[in-house]
Order: sequence, then C-alpha cells, then structure tokens
Amino acid sequence: MIERPEYIKRLLPFKDKNIIKIITGVRRCGKSSLFALYRQELKRMGVKPEQIQNINLEDLDNEHLKDYHHLYKHIMKNLIPNCNRACTLAKIII
Repeated sequence: MIERPEYIKRLLPFKDKNIIKIITGVRRCGKSSLFALYRQELKRMGVKPEQIQNINLEDLDNEHLKDYHHLYKHIMKNLIPNCNRACTLAKIII
C-alpha cells in the first residue's frame, strides 16, 4: 500500500470531532486505501481495534446495510459505550 502521510495528516485534526469525514474521488483512486491507512494510524495512536468499525457496502455480506435503517442499527449495535470510536464506510453510491 502506498503511504499517504499528507492526507493522513489532514484527517487527524478531525479525529475526535463529532463530524462526518467524507473522502471523494474517481473510481480506483485510493479512497478505501486511505481509510485503511487512517485506521492503521488510529491503532498506532492507541485506538483499540474494537473501537473501529469498517463497513464495505460492496461486500455481499453487507448488502442489507444499504438500507439506512439497517446500517444505523448495525453501527449502533457495535458501538462501545462511553469511548471514542471510528466508523469508516466504503463504496457508498448516492
């Protein structure tokens, strides 16, 4: 995987902010790879793996999560109460 320190450096100031971070770009430009690098960096910073959710909506196992009600329930069910957490969603098509 190609390291992208500049992009990670731009994401990290928003790490503990209660806002949605959106990465956009043309197909196959590295958006999912960037989120993988971001998750690695979070782990290096001490975020426990169970605090990080990663959902790829192109994965057939996650087909049901394309319904926003199911996605919301899935995310909420897997949150760890009273601690910071991260959730990355890949392959969202609007």
